[in-house]
Amino acid sequence: MEARSSSLQASTLHQVSRRATDMLLEAKLLVANGHVPVVAAMDDYEDEPIEAIWSPEQESFGYQDSTGRWIKVDNQEIAACKVDYGLALARMLVAFERAGPPRPAPLIADLVLDVGTIKLSGTKAPVPVWFARRLADPVVWAQLESLVVRKPPQEIRVILTSTLGDCIPETAQKRNHIINVADVAGDPAKLAISPQVLGARVFPGQAQHRFPIDHSDDCGLVWYGDKTLTFGGDKQRLLLQILFAAYWSGSPVLRVAAVLEEAGYGGQVNSLKKAFGRREDWQAFIKFDDGNCWIEP
Repeated sequence: MEARSSSLQASTLHQVSRRATDMLLEAKLLVANGHVPVVAAMDDYEDEPIEAIWSPEQESFGYQDSTGRWIKVDNQEIAACKVDYGLALARMLVAFERAGPPRPAPLIADLVLDVGTIKLSGTKAPVPVWFARRLADPVVWAQLESLVVRKPPQEIRVILTSTLGDCIPETAQKRNHIINVADVAGDPAKLAISPQVLGARVFPGQAQHRFPIDHSDDCGLVWYGDKTLTFGGDKQRLLLQILFAAYWSGSPVLRVAAVLEEAGYGGQVNSLKKAFGRREDWQAFIKFDDGNCWIEP
């Protein structure tokens, strides 16, 4: 979904993960989409891609090598596939009462889709839903920002995206809630979005039950005092889950190295500051000293 092109060679995806590609094809989440006629030439130019052209005489795709000889390219080698967004979004929103066209309508070609509306707890009227991809690309982000200014929602709008949460830029259009699909999934191994988790993201003030600090189930949201802090990265959320589990158990102090290892950080990330990157708001409720760390609201 985050690839530059909306159409990719199936053989390329097989090189990344044959099993995952075959599973997606079998589930019809990936569907055939013609050809991407580009190959690596098997001669002096093998380090660079070369276009495969259709030859009516040879009745095949192929190219001429450096000696002028015709090299046939098997159709399966350049066969392309794409995401079936209609089916994928239906799977994402299966737990919601959804209204709208059977197929999502393009708002920006290959980048932003109108999915329809969903019923969301906490709203009087159905909530419009869009899907967007590649929001970390400044050009794409500028297009989306322009679109939401031209098409403001009456109350709120949910914009689901395949862009990782910590890569989504900040928007000044506060009635548009831009949320990574994986951040609100009910099960990390499935596409289905949890209505409870999505509701907590859109209406965070309605979900705090403990004071002075509380958090959503996945620790994507932390409420501290009058602030709502959003954490988008999988590892950051797992790190917070570990620390909060220790805090609620009454034994809050943990070793920093152990927490980072359990959260899946590599050896180069050896401190909480590196784990949280440039942001500093976490230091308001997480303390660390002498190799230890703990929640202290």
